[in-house]
Amino acid sequence: MKKYFFLLLLALCSLQALAQEEMPSRKGKIFFIPELWLSFGSRTYIELGPLVGYHVNDRLSVGLGPHYIYQSQRASPYYPAYETHTWGIKSFGRFALLTNAEQFLPIKLFSDLFVHVEYEALSLDGSYYGSPSLEQDRIWYHALLVGGGFNQRVGMYNSVSFMVLWDVNGTASTPYSNPIFRIGFNTFF
Repeated sequence: MKKYFFLLLLALCSLQALAQEEMPSRKGKIFFIPELWLSFGSRTYIELGPLVGYHVNDRLSVGLGPHYIYQSQRASPYYPAYETHTWGIKSFGRFALLTNAEQFLPIKLFSDLFVHVEYEALSLDGSYYGSPSLEQDRIWYHALLVGGGFNQRVGMYNSVSFMVLWDVNGTASTPYSNPIFRIGFNTFF
């Protein structure tokens, strides 16, 4: 019986040592966020916005990427038919207020708690997003998205993130409605 107790105690100590293993530093690491949204039916919405990011240090990361949105709707008694394309570029900055939270929280709610700022320059279809008095084919919209969220690490080099953002430049021609909810999967290299 003493032998089994000793083996069990040794196994628990080994697991405790593994649980306290330090996560590798993210400083200088590149990561990829394959942003994709698909919705089909009487209204079609396709959004592609892959981002490449860089960890300036363990708390601050920045990134850049293209952004494309396709929207269409079939005619119905209540809505006219339309089709529009939106494209542009976006950049972001993210600062982790709290890192490695799973080390001191009693349950694994999240790994990092962060604030997020994003700027987008989008070319919008003037006939859909602009006013009827505008004679322009395309109009430029400059979105400033501000908010925060949390990451949950999934293994050593992947994480899932949840964010809530607000478009603080919201005008009549904005393609967003506040608040904006995002769920993402991040891969670190």
